[in-house]
Amino acid sequence: MAHLHIEPFSGISGDMFLGALAPLLDAEHDIEHLPARLGLEGVRVEFTNVIRSTILCPKASVTVHGHAPEAHPHAHDHGHGHSHDHHHHDHDHGHHAHRAYKDIVHLLQHADLPEGARTLALDMFRRLGEAEAEMHGMPLEKVHFHEVGGEDSIIDLVGAALLIDRLSPDAVTCAPVCVGSGFVRTAHGRLPVPAPATQRLLRGMPTYAGPVEKEMTTPSGAVILAALNPSFTPPVLTVTRSGLGAGTRELNQPNALRLSLCESNAAPTESESLSLLQTNLDNVGGEDLGADLLSDLIDAGALDAWLTPVIMKKGRPGHLLEVLSSPERADDLSARILRALPTLGVRRFDGSRRILSRESTTVSTDYGDIAVKVHRLPTGDSRFLPEYESCRQAAQRHDIPVARVRKAAEQACDHLQ
Repeated sequence: MAHLHIEPFSGISGDMFLGALAPLLDAEHDIEHLPARLGLEGVRVEFTNVIRSTILCPKASVTVHGHAPEAHPHAHDHGHGHSHDHHHHDHDHGHHAHRAYKDIVHLLQHADLPEGARTLALDMFRRLGEAEAEMHGMPLEKVHFHEVGGEDSIIDLVGAALLIDRLSPDAVTCAPVCVGSGFVRTAHGRLPVPAPATQRLLRGMPTYAGPVEKEMTTPSGAVILAALNPSFTPPVLTVTRSGLGAGTRELNQPNALRLSLCESNAAPTESESLSLLQTNLDNVGGEDLGADLLSDLIDAGALDAWLTPVIMKKGRPGHLLEVLSSPERADDLSARILRALPTLGVRRFDGSRRILSRESTTVSTDYGDIAVKVHRLPTGDSRFLPEYESCRQAAQRHDIPVARVRKAAEQACDHLQ
């Protein structure tokens, strides 16, 4: 199982990601040949080793007609010397293409790329375009990329897509993201770090400023994270290989991104969003609270539904109805409850739940094959639960108690450990 773990303790940019992951996958030559596959003339990619805070780190560098793209009169003193989509200039320095979003889509659609990498690259540029469109209050089709339309950023993001497609990780986890602090100079004046496009791409991710007053996470780095959609609660991991990708500048901490290929020592757990609906009922008869109410709600898409006896104000006996739902179904289920029951309102609480990885199997017993649910626990162990309905049917066929069938199934499960 390929598990990618990301440690952006000095932020993340596209070139840092390439520098860290390409050597781990022995894919430097593939990235070096990427300009030709994209039809970008005069563009060269090379990997060199540099020292960052005494540590030897690979560095991915892009040159256009022999020049580094960031070497222009308005180069900004940001954390990685990386080109940014929010550094808008009114002129072109000969090696910074200013491309419309639709032009990049056309370039990617006609490039010599594996379909998985093409799809991922298109997704990343769409996310960048939407961030720019929101920032400037314009439709996506009108967006023009400035430095993120430049050859170096195209290589960074398409290269990242190629490597991610090659790795095809089963799971991605990440440590909190260092974004830096201070201000960055743009055509729109001084903007706070993280700049608006970067901040939008990092929504929902834990971030912190860190000790360096520079822009540590760039839009290209942020969009790679957004596309990977990592979990920020990693299980216990065993690192099999790790690599550091260098940023451009020397800081008073290692200016590098660390990526690790790992094996999980625990079964993966999944997190899913859900909504809890509640309403108090003190004026509903027993028939209306019977089996049909709960089963109707489950048939209508509820994940679970239950009633709890409660004592309400003035000592009235009543019931608390609670319904578990996906957020998408919550409004419809609330409306059903309000239509079906004499209650004034339905409370809604949005949250998430952690669920175990699950699968099914069968075991052979003297009473036939019995279906078994298998739960993969966070410790890596498995829990086996014979299905009641399967046990009941076997018990009926043999005219014996269900408990005897269940016991036989549990004994058969002991051999599956």
